[in-house]
Amino acid sequence: MDRKIKNPGQDSAASLILVPALCGWRAIATTARGESSAQEAPSFAEAVAAGCALSAELRLDKTPVPVSVALPARQVVFERLTLPSADREELAGMVRLQFEKSLPYPIEETAFGFEVLSQNVTPVAGGAEGETPEPVLQTTLLACGAHHGAVAALCAPLLERQFPQRLTLWAMHLAAQAPAGEVACGLWREEDNLVFGIFEDRRLGFVEILASAEEALVVLPRALMSAEMAGAPVAFRAVLLDPALASLSGPLAAFLGVPILELDLAQASALPEGNTVDLAPESWRAEQARKQRLAKRRSQIAITVAAYATLLLVALVYLGIQSGRLETLRKQAATLRPRVDAVLDQKARWKALAPAIDHRRFAVELLFQTCQSLPTAEARITRFDLGPGQFMVEGETPNAQQAVEFGEKLKARPELSDFRFESGQPVILANEHAQFRIFGKL
Repeated sequence: MDRKIKNPGQDSAASLILVPALCGWRAIATTARGESSAQEAPSFAEAVAAGCALSAELRLDKTPVPVSVALPARQVVFERLTLPSADREELAGMVRLQFEKSLPYPIEETAFGFEVLSQNVTPVAGGAEGETPEPVLQTTLLACGAHHGAVAALCAPLLERQFPQRLTLWAMHLAAQAPAGEVACGLWREEDNLVFGIFEDRRLGFVEILASAEEALVVLPRALMSAEMAGAPVAFRAVLLDPALASLSGPLAAFLGVPILELDLAQASALPEGNTVDLAPESWRAEQARKQRLAKRRSQIAITVAAYATLLLVALVYLGIQSGRLETLRKQAATLRPRVDAVLDQKARWKALAPAIDHRRFAVELLFQTCQSLPTAEARITRFDLGPGQFMVEGETPNAQQAVEFGEKLKARPELSDFRFESGQPVILANEHAQFRIFGKL
C-alpha cells in the first residue's frame, strides 16, 4: 500500500482513476490543483472502495466523482496496422474489418479504438505510359479492442455504484512519461504480469506481455524481434522502468545501451495529448446518458415540487394572516354590535316619530305640496289618502298631458324629495277628462 497526500481538503474533484499495480490495483484521486493521493489494493473491488475513501479524505465534493479505469494489457487485443488512408472514419472502418477477421469473438461484442502513430506519403510505381501515379498517404496506427463481457466482469464492482467515465489503457498513460519526439521502451508490472511496451513520441506503438521479471532479459530479444517484425522501431533513446524492477536497471542499460528512467506510477493519471481511445461499451454510454436524463428529470421534478410547495406555503401563510384579520374583524364587530343596535334602534324610533315631528310629513303639508303641483285651475284632487310611510293622490285633469305634467311637477318638489313616486297611465273618462293616481312612498 502506498499513499501520497498533498494539502487535502481544499479542492474539488478533478478525477479518480483506477489503474493496475504490482500487487493488484491502485486508486489515484487528483484534485483541481493537480494534488493527488494514491492507494493500492489487492483486488479491483477493494480499489473501488479505496478510491471512494480517498475521495472522502480529499473532500472531492462532486457526487458522484467521475471515475475512469485504465485497463491492463491482458484485457486488450492489439494490432499494429499500416492503412492507405488518412480519414479517421475510413480508418475506423478498416480497423473494424481487420478485427472481424482476427478476433475470436463477434465484433459486435467488442469496443475498439486506435491511435495514429505516423502518416507517410508512399509513391506508387507503374501506371499508364506518360502518366505519373498519385502517391498514397499511408497511416500507421495501433488498434486495440476489448471484449464487452471481459471488461464488464472486471468493472462489475464499479458498475454497482456508477458507470466509468472512460475506459483507457494503462500502457497509454505510461507513454505520457516518455521523452517527446523520441522512441523509448518501457518495462512495468501489471498485477502478476510483466509488460513490455514501445513508445513513439509519447504514443504506444507496441505491447507484449513477457513471461516473468526473472526471465525478462532472456525473453526481451524475442520481444524486440516481434516488435521489429510488426513494424515498430527498436532504436530506443531511453528505457522507462517500473521502480519494482530496479534490479534490472544495470543489465538493461548494458544490454540496450541507453539511459534508464524511472516510471512515476502514482502520478501517471493523465493521457498524452490527443489520445482519444475509449474502450467503454456503447451500451454503457447509452445507459449513462439515460441515467443522466433521468437524474435531470428528477431534479426538474424536485424543483417543480419545491416551487409548488413554496407557493402552497405562501398561500397557507396568506390564508392564516387573512384568517387572523377576519377573526380580529369579528371581535371588533362583536364589540361594536351593541352600539350599532342602539343606533339602529334610535333610527327606527326617529323614523316612527317622523310623521309627528317632521312638518314635511304632516298631512296638511303633503296636501299643500300636492295642490301646489296642480298644472291648471281646471285640475282638481278628488282623493287624498295618508298612510304609514306613504300617501296616495287621485284626481282629474282636462286632458292626459296635464295629468302627466302634474306627476312630473310632484316629483320635482324639493319638499317631497324623500318620497319615491309611482304612477300609472292616466285613464280617459267619458267626458274626455283624464283620471290619474299617484303613490308617494318613503
